[in-house]
Amino acid sequence: MKEVTIDNRIMGYIALFEKLGKVETRECLENEDMILFIVGERRLSDLFKKNPNIISELREKTNKHILVVEYSRDLLTYVRNIFFRFGGVKEVEVVWRSGQIDISVSVDQGEIGRAIGKEGRNIKLFREAVQRHFSNVRSLNIKQ
Repeated sequence: MKEVTIDNRIMGYIALFEKLGKVETRECLENEDMILFIVGERRLSDLFKKNPNIISELREKTNKHILVVEYSRDLLTYVRNIFFRFGGVKEVEVVWRSGQIDISVSVDQGEIGRAIGKEGRNIKLFREAVQRHFSNVRSLNIKQ
Protein backbone atom coordinates (compact mmCIF):
# COMPACT_ATOMS: atom_id res chain seq x y z
CA MET A 1 0.00 0.00 0.00
CA LYS A 2 1.42 3.40 -0.91
CA GLU A 3 1.87 6.17 1.62
CA VAL A 4 -1.08 8.55 1.92
CA THR A 5 -1.33 11.93 3.60
CA ILE A 6 -4.66 12.70 5.27
CA ASP A 7 -5.69 16.32 5.73
CA ASN A 8 -8.01 17.74 8.40
CA ARG A 9 -11.08 17.66 6.15
CA ILE A 10 -10.65 13.94 5.46
CA MET A 11 -9.99 13.29 9.15
CA GLY A 12 -13.27 15.09 9.91
CA TYR A 13 -15.14 12.90 7.42
CA ILE A 14 -13.61 9.77 8.98
CA ALA A 15 -14.55 10.91 12.49
CA LEU A 16 -18.12 11.67 11.38
CA PHE A 17 -18.43 8.32 9.58
CA GLU A 18 -17.14 6.35 12.55
CA LYS A 19 -19.37 8.27 14.98
CA LEU A 20 -22.50 7.67 12.91
CA GLY A 21 -21.67 4.16 11.72
CA LYS A 22 -19.76 2.73 14.66
CA VAL A 23 -17.52 0.92 12.15
CA GLU A 24 -13.86 1.70 11.58
CA THR A 25 -12.95 3.35 8.28
CA ARG A 26 -10.10 1.78 6.37
CA GLU A 27 -9.85 4.60 3.85
CA CYS A 28 -11.57 7.83 2.84
CA LEU A 29 -11.19 9.65 -0.47
CA GLU A 30 -13.12 12.51 -2.01
CA ASN A 31 -13.62 14.53 -5.13
CA GLU A 32 -15.79 17.57 -5.81
CA ASP A 33 -19.00 15.49 -5.86
CA MET A 34 -18.44 12.37 -3.77
CA ILE A 35 -16.91 10.97 -0.61
CA LEU A 36 -15.77 7.36 -0.84
CA PHE A 37 -15.52 5.48 2.45
CA ILE A 38 -13.84 2.09 2.44
CA VAL A 39 -14.58 -0.28 5.31
CA GLY A 40 -12.82 -3.54 6.17
CA GLU A 41 -13.70 -6.94 4.80
CA ARG A 42 -17.10 -8.24 5.95
CA ARG A 43 -17.86 -4.95 7.75
CA LEU A 44 -20.45 -3.44 5.40
CA SER A 45 -23.36 -5.41 6.83
CA ASP A 46 -22.30 -4.38 10.37
CA LEU A 47 -22.42 -0.76 9.29
CA PHE A 48 -26.00 -0.91 8.05
CA LYS A 49 -27.14 -2.99 11.03
CA LYS A 50 -25.81 -0.31 13.38
CA ASN A 51 -27.16 2.64 11.37
CA PRO A 52 -29.41 1.90 8.37
CA ASN A 53 -29.70 5.66 7.64
CA ILE A 54 -25.97 6.41 7.57
CA ILE A 55 -25.83 7.28 3.85
CA SER A 56 -28.60 9.89 4.07
CA GLU A 57 -27.18 11.30 7.32
CA LEU A 58 -23.71 11.67 5.81
CA ARG A 59 -25.12 13.18 2.61
CA GLU A 60 -27.06 15.72 4.65
CA LYS A 61 -24.03 16.68 6.78
CA THR A 62 -21.46 16.81 3.93
CA ASN A 63 -23.65 17.89 0.99
CA LYS A 64 -21.92 15.28 -1.21
CA HIS A 65 -22.81 11.91 -2.67
CA ILE A 66 -21.68 9.09 -0.40
CA LEU A 67 -20.33 5.74 -1.51
CA VAL A 68 -19.37 3.07 1.01
CA VAL A 69 -17.32 0.15 -0.30
CA GLU A 70 -16.12 -3.01 1.37
CA TYR A 71 -12.39 -3.64 0.95
CA SER A 72 -11.10 -7.00 -0.26
CA ARG A 73 -7.57 -8.35 -0.55
CA ASP A 74 -8.71 -9.90 -3.82
CA LEU A 75 -8.37 -7.33 -6.61
CA LEU A 76 -11.38 -8.53 -8.66
CA THR A 77 -13.66 -8.61 -5.60
CA TYR A 78 -12.52 -5.12 -4.58
CA VAL A 79 -13.20 -3.73 -8.08
CA ARG A 80 -16.64 -5.41 -8.12
CA ASN A 81 -17.40 -3.90 -4.70
CA ILE A 82 -16.52 -0.40 -5.92
CA PHE A 83 -18.82 -0.65 -8.95
CA PHE A 84 -21.67 -2.55 -7.26
CA ARG A 85 -23.71 0.66 -6.87
CA PHE A 86 -23.74 1.17 -10.63
CA GLY A 87 -26.06 -1.68 -11.53
CA GLY A 88 -23.55 -4.34 -10.65
CA VAL A 89 -20.58 -5.43 -12.67
CA LYS A 90 -21.22 -7.27 -15.91
CA GLU A 91 -17.56 -8.07 -16.59
CA VAL A 92 -14.07 -7.26 -15.30
CA GLU A 93 -11.30 -7.65 -17.84
CA VAL A 94 -7.76 -7.81 -16.45
CA VAL A 95 -4.72 -7.53 -18.70
CA TRP A 96 -1.17 -8.07 -17.39
CA ARG A 97 1.62 -6.26 -19.23
CA SER A 98 5.20 -6.04 -17.97
CA GLY A 99 4.15 -6.53 -14.35
CA GLN A 100 1.43 -3.88 -14.61
CA ILE A 101 -2.34 -4.43 -14.58
CA ASP A 102 -4.91 -2.73 -16.80
CA ILE A 103 -8.54 -3.20 -15.75
CA SER A 104 -11.69 -2.58 -17.80
CA VAL A 105 -15.05 -2.80 -16.05
CA SER A 106 -18.45 -3.23 -17.70
CA VAL A 107 -21.40 -1.86 -15.73
CA ASP A 108 -25.10 -1.54 -16.54
CA GLN A 109 -25.43 0.52 -19.75
CA GLY A 110 -27.65 3.13 -18.06
CA GLU A 111 -25.10 3.65 -15.27
CA ILE A 112 -21.96 4.27 -17.34
CA GLY A 113 -22.26 8.06 -17.09
CA ARG A 114 -22.69 7.97 -13.31
CA ALA A 115 -19.78 5.56 -12.90
CA ILE A 116 -17.48 7.80 -14.94
CA GLY A 117 -18.82 10.98 -13.32
CA LYS A 118 -18.74 14.58 -14.42
CA GLU A 119 -15.44 15.25 -16.24
CA GLY A 120 -14.30 11.73 -15.25
CA ARG A 121 -14.18 12.58 -11.53
CA ASN A 122 -15.68 9.33 -10.25
CA ILE A 123 -13.53 6.96 -12.29
CA LYS A 124 -10.43 8.92 -11.21
CA LEU A 125 -11.47 8.51 -7.57
CA PHE A 126 -12.11 4.78 -8.03
CA ARG A 127 -8.77 4.37 -9.82
CA GLU A 128 -6.99 6.06 -6.89
CA ALA A 129 -8.82 3.82 -4.39
CA VAL A 130 -7.66 0.70 -6.25
CA GLN A 131 -4.09 1.92 -6.79
CA ARG A 132 -3.66 2.71 -3.10
CA HIS A 133 -4.02 -0.98 -2.28
CA PHE A 134 -2.79 -2.59 -5.50
CA SER A 135 0.25 -0.61 -6.62
CA ASN A 136 0.75 -2.63 -9.81
CA VAL A 137 -2.60 -1.40 -11.23
CA ARG A 138 -1.73 1.01 -14.03
CA SER A 139 -5.24 1.77 -15.28
CA LEU A 140 -8.89 1.32 -14.38
CA ASN A 141 -11.47 2.18 -17.03
CA ILE A 142 -15.14 1.73 -17.84
CA LYS A 143 -15.92 -0.25 -20.99
CA GLN A 144 -18.39 1.60 -23.17
